[in-house]
Amino acid sequence: MKSRLHYIAITNFKGFRAFQLKLEGRHLLLYGANGAGKSSLYWALYTFLQSARKPKNGIAKYFDPSNQQNLLNLHEQKETAPKSGEIALTLRDTATRNDTTYRISQADHGTFNQPAILKGDLASDFITYRFFFGFSHFRNSEKFDLWPLFEKEILPFCVSTGGQVPHDMWQRIKSGEPNPRNHAGVAGTNAYDSFKNNTQQFANILPGIVDSISTEAQKFYDTHFAADDPAKVTLKLAVTTPPSATGSNQQDFKFVLPVIEFGVQLDGITVTKPQSFLNEAKLTQLALSVRFAASLVNLHESDLKLLVLDDLLVSLDMSNRMKVVDILLSDTFSNYQRIILTHELGFFREFRRRIGGNHADWQFVRLQGNAAQNIEARNEKDDLEKVEDYLNGHDIEEAAMFLRKAAEDTAKRYREWAEGKALPPGQFFSLTENLRAAKNKLLEGIPTSMYERVLKGTPKDHRELLISADDTDLDGNAALQPADKGKLKSKRNDLRTVLKHDGWAKMEVVEAVDRVLEMTERVLNPASHGSATPLYEEEVRRAKKLIDRLEKALLEAQK
Repeated sequence: MKSRLHYIAITNFKGFRAFQLKLEGRHLLLYGANGAGKSSLYWALYTFLQSARKPKNGIAKYFDPSNQQNLLNLHEQKETAPKSGEIALTLRDTATRNDTTYRISQADHGTFNQPAILKGDLASDFITYRFFFGFSHFRNSEKFDLWPLFEKEILPFCVSTGGQVPHDMWQRIKSGEPNPRNHAGVAGTNAYDSFKNNTQQFANILPGIVDSISTEAQKFYDTHFAADDPAKVTLKLAVTTPPSATGSNQQDFKFVLPVIEFGVQLDGITVTKPQSFLNEAKLTQLALSVRFAASLVNLHESDLKLLVLDDLLVSLDMSNRMKVVDILLSDTFSNYQRIILTHELGFFREFRRRIGGNHADWQFVRLQGNAAQNIEARNEKDDLEKVEDYLNGHDIEEAAMFLRKAAEDTAKRYREWAEGKALPPGQFFSLTENLRAAKNKLLEGIPTSMYERVLKGTPKDHRELLISADDTDLDGNAALQPADKGKLKSKRNDLRTVLKHDGWAKMEVVEAVDRVLEMTERVLNPASHGSATPLYEEEVRRAKKLIDRLEKALLEAQK
């Protein structure tokens, strides 16, 4: 991408009265409770990009107080002199670092036919939970017809064909009214002919679009979800009823909506009612494959490419959530500037942890406030960052409190990773319980005596020195037969590998856990806070380094 979204300013639009967000070209992970403006941001970005292809009156109405379709903030409009509604986005050229600001409002249609926004609209994608909710909620008696979802959630982002945009082609015929002005004579005949011609053109291009998405969806599913399937899953989307228009007057005219059916086979056997036979987790994986495939086949060359997800994962089970997070952070969508919006704080934190060492490329934001007062974007710091802030302000007790919270969270995730399962919801386990359980589980796969007597306390860069780097001692041992020398050399080489790599990544974890456990008696013990013996800043800083090390080791182990 040559351009990145640098700055967002929204005035008197939906939930916002006056809102600013500085991205500086980074990806965005944003948390907002219900009513805090998360969906307003989604629709502001969507409306802005769509505006490049719409006529002026198609955009001005959203900011016109006299228009019933306006999207102005109700509370701002009650003011004696309300601010004018406006959405302004600043794009920065990554090569020249020059900024360009585009605006839309009742009076200003600064995006109209602007190449950067036109291309950005076609190249970007907006995905909400509605697609997945609709995909998995067909009743058993219903035909699995995806057209209603396709029309709303996929067609607006489909690739242009022969110089035309499929969504625009559909807009010309979706009303099903060929002669809305009731022209008579030749004008009426021409209106019907033009409508039938437009319908046929759309009918000609729709199957190719759907087929390409179907093919890509199968590839996507096989890559990301098929590994644990007991049977081969084959999915297919197809236009089974193309749109059609027949007749030349009101009496005999008939317009048929398209039908896009979805089907599944297991080991070549057709599943007649996928919505009834497959469980929700599997249906979700299929829906994800279809929706992400639509993004991948509709790739456009553009300086600006946004991938905006609004509570995409709200309906997913945890296993699918984490798979999707990994997909979003992978190279699959590396050419997009990603904007992830969620109302779940726990998911926000888990996504942030998954980002790990690439956090400099991301902006972490919490929306605070409401539509009646004002909504602000505040940079969201994690507990360890708050520890650093309190230490810099010499507030040792507050720093220790947040360090304890960070340690408890890390220990819980460590235990869940080590045991390979989530802890029972609603059940409390202490910091030391979780750390010891995680350590014990890890030690099951490690010779404990070797850890205690050899590896514990030995720096990582010294471990390979525990065994001679060459085999001259074996070669010089006249008591050994050549075959025995060969076996010993092979075993020694295996031991070198084990000491340097392999399962001893677990040793790093166990050692880090041991060091943290040593700190639980004082710095990480809330009962010791406020005691006669005060905590010292250096104690807390040492403990923070240990938690940092534990967190880093966990991220490495999860890769």
